[in-house]
Amino acid sequence: MLATPCHDAYPLTHGAFRVHRHLNSGTSFFLAGPKRREDQEGEREIERERKTQNENIHKYSEYQVVKTNAQGRRQERVLGIDPWNLHNKKPKGSGGVWRKQRSLKEVSEVHRLQNPGTFAIRFTNGTSREYECVDKSQVDEIIKKITVLRSNLFG
Repeated sequence: MLATPCHDAYPLTHGAFRVHRHLNSGTSFFLAGPKRREDQEGEREIERERKTQNENIHKYSEYQVVKTNAQGRRQERVLGIDPWNLHNKKPKGSGGVWRKQRSLKEVSEVHRLQNPGTFAIRFTNGTSREYECVDKSQVDEIIKKITVLRSNLFG
């Protein structure tokens, strides 16, 4: 079969091939074979996993961290994150904290630091706090969670 360029924006099916023609593409087109069942199942699995991750982002989560306070002192903390706030808690059996929670709207930036397992949160009032994760693998999860939840707040 000879495929000729066209200006349609939809695929046409001819036998075992799909001919994709692009709007305003001049002579651009490509032939793609039919999707295999394994490919379709793989795509569905990826979509299910993505959906689960998005649901988990909106659930309250706690992370064991070591926070560096304004005086440079390292403090063990539990960093809790819900869809609206960051929660600052002492580990079980300890006393209270000065500031229990901050709105995610007060977060201006969150980013990874050079040392493995560390990240910083900068707030709109100009202050910044550094954190080190007890479980170093959680850094990306924390950064992603805060970033996604902030973008949802500001929509």
